[in-house]
Amino acid sequence: MNMLGSMFSMVKPRLDDLGTDRLNYYYSTLIIMGMSLTITARQYVGSPLQCWVPAQFTKAWEQYAEDYCFVYNTYWVKPNDKVPDTVEERVSQQLIYYQWAPFIMAFEAAFFYLPVICWSMLSTKSGINIIKLVETAQKAEGAESEDRKKQIDIICRHISNNLRKRKSEEETTKMAKIQKIFGMQHGKYLTNVYIVTKFIYMSNSFLQFYSTNKFLGQNDPYWGMRILDDILHGTDWEHSGNFPRIAMCDFQVRVLGNLQRHSIQCVLSLNMFNEKIFLFLYLWFLLVFFVTVFDTVFLIYNMFKTHKKIEFLQQFIENQDEKDQKFAKKFRREQQILLFSEFCLHKFTPDIIILLKMINNHTADIVCTEIVGRMWNEFLERDAEVVLERLVGNNHINDSRTSSLKSVLDQEKLI
Repeated sequence: MNMLGSMFSMVKPRLDDLGTDRLNYYYSTLIIMGMSLTITARQYVGSPLQCWVPAQFTKAWEQYAEDYCFVYNTYWVKPNDKVPDTVEERVSQQLIYYQWAPFIMAFEAAFFYLPVICWSMLSTKSGINIIKLVETAQKAEGAESEDRKKQIDIICRHISNNLRKRKSEEETTKMAKIQKIFGMQHGKYLTNVYIVTKFIYMSNSFLQFYSTNKFLGQNDPYWGMRILDDILHGTDWEHSGNFPRIAMCDFQVRVLGNLQRHSIQCVLSLNMFNEKIFLFLYLWFLLVFFVTVFDTVFLIYNMFKTHKKIEFLQQFIENQDEKDQKFAKKFRREQQILLFSEFCLHKFTPDIIILLKMINNHTADIVCTEIVGRMWNEFLERDAEVVLERLVGNNHINDSRTSSLKSVLDQEKLI
């Protein structure tokens, strides 16, 4: 109980999340811990199991029988069936899950929170302090003009410093193929760690679904749907055997040196709660898994498709005030297209895009509009001429490249 209580206080929404992250590490963890606390209270404060015992049993004997049956499992027999004669048959029908349910749920809650701990530890190695930058962006959102400018400057400087560091490493470091794909020097470290975390979320929800089925002794992956159908159509547990409320229990006691075996019938009131809780978890794990799969595929598509990257940044440029576009007006449309392409592809690494997405996820669009707009204007003021000289021969625009870029941008309704 103390462990769960401390976990409740530790689990909080984070600022370095996107999409379905919070569904995994926050809501799933809290929901499962709440269910675990409910079952724990029912088991150790209430009466999870009550048995019908022979009349000669004293109160102490009755308590002993109920404690024994709770600890050493019960077995289920259909109401109209004969109790199996052999011990082996009875053991094969044992219900082995109900006393372990709160502990299993506590572990499930912990495993839902584990991926975000790994993400938190690894993301700090990227050189980008996401949480501090998002906090700074939140301050900028509610600040006055001058204060907002200072906060935006802090974020822009941090991004520029990260880009300079990356360029320095690119010039001096030779990496193996695997490091070129995942290395920080290419500006993909944070992105790859985040995508791996997404895959861990997916694997976790799938494995939780599978392991819960095994824990309940269900070999049919559709058992949750069958139970839901039974509930909706009023099919009694006595016919289905799902989370039975009445079970049998065998135990032996030594009386005057002789072993006497007793078979008694017990009421498992706890299974009324277990049925609803595990049915909910069955549906919840499926929901979390499929939503996370969709979110991960959508993220990968948006991160590694050039036109989606340009489209993401362009939305903020379009939101700029007219007075903030003074540098762009110095260039012709064809030049703007070339410059904006260079700006998007070389000034914004995947890691910076992830950072902007997280900032935009926790603040209004105006913050990212000012960040991207500030960087765009600085790029036009400082680097535009150099870039155009590199891209344009003899001060004439490369018509084929410009028309190609123009068609892509026009197709996406950009610039």
